[in-house]
Amino acid sequence: MNLKNIIQKGESQTVEFKDSFDRETLETAVAFSNTKGGTILIGIDNKGTAKGVSVGSETLAEWSNRISQATEPTVIPELQREEMDSKNIVIITIKEYPLKPVSFRGRCFKRVANCNRQMSPQEIAQMHLFSTGNSWDALPAAVSGAEVLHAEKISD
Repeated sequence: MNLKNIIQKGESQTVEFKDSFDRETLETAVAFSNTKGGTILIGIDNKGTAKGVSVGSETLAEWSNRISQATEPTVIPELQREEMDSKNIVIITIKEYPLKPVSFRGRCFKRVANCNRQMSPQEIAQMHLFSTGNSWDALPAAVSGAEVLHAEKISD
């Protein structure tokens, strides 16, 4: 992975820059899980400048646990530390989750261009049905049966 190339391309649907690990990092992990997956670069500001981040011996494990514990269903990220311009940059890779949606504190997010958007209840329902291979029109109507159909309106 060439960090400089990724940073030069800027933030996108699959790349996010963060100065530090925070609540928005967790929201981005959820948004990536609900869309195409992606990479979060910790220690890079919004302009693409390497600011670096303090990384101790347990930092990567702690951040991985925070993502896993804050997401439902559980997202397992891949984390690695790289050095760029003598600064620590943490790369968090999030894969697209197969069964959607994934939530953080009961809220679901999706990635739209280079932003995270909170999903509406309708979007959540549609995403769940789509990820399970269903659609709303494949489900039987709860209050109606065949007796309400008009044969003359549905015939060829």
